[in-house]
Amino acid sequence: MCGGDAVSLSKLNQSVMEWGALFLLLGIGFIMVVLEFLVFPGTSVVGLVGVACMGCGIYLGYKFFGVPAGHFIVLGTAVAGIFLTWYSLRARTWKRLSLDTRIDSKVEGVDPAVKAGDAGITVGRLAPMGKVKVGDCVVEALSESGYVDTNREVEIVKVYADKIIVKLKTEEHG
Repeated sequence: MCGGDAVSLSKLNQSVMEWGALFLLLGIGFIMVVLEFLVFPGTSVVGLVGVACMGCGIYLGYKFFGVPAGHFIVLGTAVAGIFLTWYSLRARTWKRLSLDTRIDSKVEGVDPAVKAGDAGITVGRLAPMGKVKVGDCVVEALSESGYVDTNREVEIVKVYADKIIVKLKTEEHG
């Protein structure tokens, strides 16, 4: 092996390493900026680190390859940034990343057999909300009488779709 071959091979390896470092920094920068938009919005740390990586990559491009190549690297970075922004902000990209489930269920309502004026027994303490057993049904109740202890008899004052309003049986409704 001649001395000239070793020098040219060494320069080739150095050039490959310089390009590799440049593309690695730019790639990490782009990935982190996209992650800032899509995964960690509002934190700014990931985006700032990504912009710093891209800035270091551009700086290394000017340092290793000179001004004309540095200008092409800046132009390529800008075009790639515009393309990645356009691609990541398209509607289909967001649909793939977003949850698309619908909740069709409803809150379990009060049994239609429960009417105002019915009597019930508190299952637990009403403080001021809790459970009341009316017939065979156990329903969520709100006490007009404030705190009511367990196993006290209550009267239903009003029935809503998801709860009932009760008062102690010994009180008059005012």
